[in-house]
Amino acid sequence: MDALGEMKDWLGYGPEDTERLRAFWDFAQPEIDGIVEHFYREVQRHEGSAQVLTSPHQIQRLKSTLQVWLSEVIQGPHDEAYAHRRQAIGRRHVEVGLPELYTFTAMYLVEDDLLALARSSLSPEDAIATCRSLRKVLTMDLALMTGTYVLSRERKQLDVLQGLLVEHLRVCVILVDSDDIVLSATRAATRLLGDRLTFGGRWQDAMPIGLIDACDLEIQLKRSLKRRQRLTLPRVDVTSSSTTRCFRIEMTPLSHPTATFLLHLEDLTDAVALEARMQRAEALAQLGTLSTAVAHELRNPLAGISGVLQVITSGMDEDEPHRTILTKVEAEVRRLDALVSDLLSFARPKKATLVPISMRPLALEITSMLQPDWPRIQFEVRGEGKALADEDQVRQILHNLLRNAVDAVEGSGCVQIDLEDARIFVSDDGPGVPPEVRRSIFEPFVTTKSRGTGLGLAISAQAADAMDGALALADQGPLDGACFVLMLRPV
Repeated sequence: MDALGEMKDWLGYGPEDTERLRAFWDFAQPEIDGIVEHFYREVQRHEGSAQVLTSPHQIQRLKSTLQVWLSEVIQGPHDEAYAHRRQAIGRRHVEVGLPELYTFTAMYLVEDDLLALARSSLSPEDAIATCRSLRKVLTMDLALMTGTYVLSRERKQLDVLQGLLVEHLRVCVILVDSDDIVLSATRAATRLLGDRLTFGGRWQDAMPIGLIDACDLEIQLKRSLKRRQRLTLPRVDVTSSSTTRCFRIEMTPLSHPTATFLLHLEDLTDAVALEARMQRAEALAQLGTLSTAVAHELRNPLAGISGVLQVITSGMDEDEPHRTILTKVEAEVRRLDALVSDLLSFARPKKATLVPISMRPLALEITSMLQPDWPRIQFEVRGEGKALADEDQVRQILHNLLRNAVDAVEGSGCVQIDLEDARIFVSDDGPGVPPEVRRSIFEPFVTTKSRGTGLGLAISAQAADAMDGALALADQGPLDGACFVLMLRPV
C-alpha cells in the first residue's frame, strides 16, 4: 500500500468523504478569494513568513496557486497525482527557505476558515460530517507536504555538509567525464596543481609535467575503465631539472550518467624525503657505532707503529737507502691516524654552543693559515656577516670546505668566500662536482679525490645540523666550479 492509501486507511477516508467535499464546493467556491486574501494578510503580518515574498508579482502568483490548491483539496480527486503535487509543495518550501513551522500555522489558518464556512453554510448535521471530511483531507495534505519537506531539508543539509567535506578534504581528487573534461575537484587539488587545473579543461593538462609519461597514465586509466576496477599506482617518481617529486595515483571508475572516473593524486615527496632521512639517520647511527669500534682498534696499533718508525729513522744516516721507504710508510701511518680521527669525529659529534659570532675575522684567520702552504691560490674574502653559531664548528666546516676547494683547483686557482648574515658561500674555479655525485656528496665515504676519506663533508654537514643550520651544494656559484653554502641561525 502506498503512503496516500495507508493514510486514507488510518483516517477512514472513503467515497462518502469525497462526495461531501464535492457538495461543499458549491458553498466554498464563492468564498475562496476571501480565504486567500485573509491568508496572505496574515503571512505578510509576520516577519518570518513574509521574508520569502520578494515582489507583488510573486504574491499574486502565489495567490493563484493557493486558489488552485483549495479547489483540489475540496474537489479532488485525491489520487496518486494529487499526492505528488502535495509533495512538490513541500520540496518548494525547502527551496525558498520557508521554515517548517509556517507550514503548520498556514494549514491552521486555511482549516479554520473552511470549518467556519462549513458551519455557517450547512445544516448542523451536514456541517459536522463535512468538517470531519475536511479535517481528514487537510491532515493528509499536511502529512504529505511536511514529510517531503523534512526529507528535502535533510537532503539539502546533507548536500551542504558533503560540499564542506569535499571543499576541505586534504586530498587531491578530480572528477572527470567521458570526454576527459574536469567536472569538479577538491580544494586540495587546486593547491597541488595550481593554474594547470581548470574546470572544463582536460585532466591531462592538469597533471604535473612528466607524470603521465612516467607511468603511462593514460594506458593505465584505459585498463582500469575497461575492467571496471580501481587501479592504484603506489609510487610514481617524476624528475625535472634537479628535483624529484613522488606521487601516489588511484583511478576509480564510476557508474554515473555524467562522471566517468575519479582521479586521486597524492604528493608523497615530503613523506619519501622524511623516510629517506630516517633511514639515513639509522644507517649513520649504525655506521657511527662501527666507526667508533674500528677507530679504537686502529689507534693504539698505529701509535705503536709510528713510534717504532720514528725510533728506527732517527738512528739512520741521511743517505741510508731504506730511510726514504720508511719515511713514506710513516706518512701513510699519519694518513691512517687522520682517518681514525675523522671516524671518531663522525661517530661522536660535538654538541654545539650557539653564541653570536662575526664571520669575517674567522674566514680571514683560516685563509691566512692556509695561504703559506698554497702560495699559488688566490683566497678572497668578501662581505661581512654575523650568525648565531658555534665558532669552533664553523671554523672546522670552513677549514674542510677550503681544503676541498684547494684540492679542486689543484693548488693553483681562485677560492672565494662570500659572507652574509647567517650565510657563508665557498666557491672555487675548479671543475665542479660531477652530476653523478651531487646527490650523495654529503654521505660518508663519498669523495671525488683519489686519496680522500670521504668524511670531511659528512662531518661538516653533521656539524651544521648540530647548530640548527644546514650545508648545501648550490646549483651555481660566482665562479665556474663548485659552490657550497653554509646556512646558520641569524642573530
